[in-house]
Amino acid sequence: MSSPSPNLPRGVQALLFESAERRRRVEEPVVRVLADAGFRETILPVLDFASPYDGVTAEGDERLYRFVDRGGELLALRADFTPMAARVVAPRLADLPMPVALFYRGDVVRDEPSGLGRPREFAQVGAELYGEGSFEADLRMLRTLLDAAAGVPAGRLCLTLGWAGLLAAILPAVAPGLVDRKKNTLEEALADGRARRVGRLAQRLRAGGAGAGQAEEVASALLAGFDPSSPLFELPVLAEAARSLCAAVRAARDARPGLEVVVDLAGTPQTPYYTGLTFTLDAKGGAGPLGGGGRYDGLLGRFGPGAPAVGFCIGLEALASAIEAPESGAASAPRPFRIATGKGRLLGKTLDLLRAAGVDFPEGDGRRLLLPDRSGRFELLLLKDDDVPTYVAFGGADAGVVGNDRIEESGEAVFEPLELPFGTCRLALIGRAGEEFRPNGHPVRVGTKYRRVAERFFGSRKIPHEVVSLAGSVELAAALKLTDVVVDLIETGSTMAAHGLVELETILPSRATFIVGSRALVERRTEVASLVSRLSARVAQRAAGIEEC
Repeated sequence: MSSPSPNLPRGVQALLFESAERRRRVEEPVVRVLADAGFRETILPVLDFASPYDGVTAEGDERLYRFVDRGGELLALRADFTPMAARVVAPRLADLPMPVALFYRGDVVRDEPSGLGRPREFAQVGAELYGEGSFEADLRMLRTLLDAAAGVPAGRLCLTLGWAGLLAAILPAVAPGLVDRKKNTLEEALADGRARRVGRLAQRLRAGGAGAGQAEEVASALLAGFDPSSPLFELPVLAEAARSLCAAVRAARDARPGLEVVVDLAGTPQTPYYTGLTFTLDAKGGAGPLGGGGRYDGLLGRFGPGAPAVGFCIGLEALASAIEAPESGAASAPRPFRIATGKGRLLGKTLDLLRAAGVDFPEGDGRRLLLPDRSGRFELLLLKDDDVPTYVAFGGADAGVVGNDRIEESGEAVFEPLELPFGTCRLALIGRAGEEFRPNGHPVRVGTKYRRVAERFFGSRKIPHEVVSLAGSVELAAALKLTDVVVDLIETGSTMAAHGLVELETILPSRATFIVGSRALVERRTEVASLVSRLSARVAQRAAGIEEC
């Protein structure tokens, strides 16, 4: 019998002695703030039946840990406090004096994707207010969240405000053609907005009837933030939410002078239960949000009598790290804005475009992987193409240039503000010329460097398959009948033809894309927006000269 592994399962950890004391030191002040504000503690179970939470958990049903007990019941571990609190309290609301103000503390557990430092277990303290539907209740909860983060200096905090459904209201309001009966493109426009595809959304809005100024304002706001006092929000369908957002901005700044506040409607959480104001609090230099929440008036009705509700949660590990971070000052000035790119075929044209936009990187010497530009305000990080999305997603770089085939394969969460006028290729399913591709129930052997893309492609078609991971010379696997087909990038197609292969189907069009990480958008939003604006102007000037790979 082998000895047990010294490691715990990925993404969980034990806290011994000093680590446990550290957590309690952070937790107790938060609990005191809530108790002093009139919230009463509730202890929630760690598991429940799974079915009540279908479609309502903040992190998505696929991240619930489910298992069957001895009686055959499907159970789930606690992955999101808010729905569980609603399920526990809703049937008892009729017997409770309203409004009900409660708080809780404990861990939630989620089946997070594999990745650098991604936890599965999260210690949280949260609060909920039931039965109070006024906007003043929203502001009360927002102020309470800011009070709970009092240990972090206001100058290091960034508050992001949103409003559930408001982006979906703005887009057709300025571009009615997005919801034309013959071709409804609103969902595509919303997807572009959430991915911060500035140029593509502006084109969609203009095609849908928006004026050039309105289209540019909405697209630019994807990065710079929205101004709810803008004439854009005077339309009746937008005005009430805009007035509330303006009031929330004022209230937050009054509560914590020096606090950075941005209205980001493209970043409104996609949690299915939110119905109004949302808020997310970040600390600059942190690894993720300190906390967040918002209004969710429809959730309690799913579990019992309906009632308006608003609440938030705070992540204790993120809060502890933010409190312990050194004070900002001359000794901790922001590092240069870091742009990652591959060392291969995209590098030359990437440098040309960056120089045209005013970022003057010198030619590399082949050895150094981190190069400063001549102004000292930017750094170029030279990587393998496959690594660019990972560095950007986890904050090793603020932005990057890479083919979107690599973005899809990485699975990393990055924003894609701008498609660039070079690197045009396609990821394709490739087979042997003269042989019809007809899966007959036996697993198809697929050779590829793009395991994730291939798995999704064949899985979506319910074709049995076996992926053979290859690092190079992928076409040879099909030509020599090592595999039935391959999934690979087609540039000129000459290598494919030389080996007697043909393209069976395009899986994914690909081109060079400027990407941005979520932390950069929180901490360096102005720099991101300025650089994307300059790059967009250069791309527009070169639009007639798009080059193939």
